[in-house]
Amino acid sequence: MRRLGDLEAEIMDRLWTWDRPATVREVVDDINGTRPVAAVRPTAALMEDGLGESKDHSAALLHFVENMSEEEVAALRRALRNGRPTVN
Repeated sequence: MRRLGDLEAEIMDRLWTWDRPATVREVVDDINGTRPVAAVRPTAALMEDGLGESKDHSAALLHFVENMSEEEVAALRRALRNGRPTVN
């Protein structure tokens, strides 16, 4: 079995300590409070990576949306209604 890396171990320590389900956002916010951020990638790039790894894009998107806040879901609905934003 592969040993956990430093960041993986830190994430698992939090989940085991919390002893409850948690969203990715909760873990990231908690880690960002104690660990310096090494690099930032746009959310769209992270989503593309995740979709590229998934064999079932619909399930991956559904999982992503299920973990969004109500405000994020509302913003997504507005974006879908208004069409693609232009990139400057």
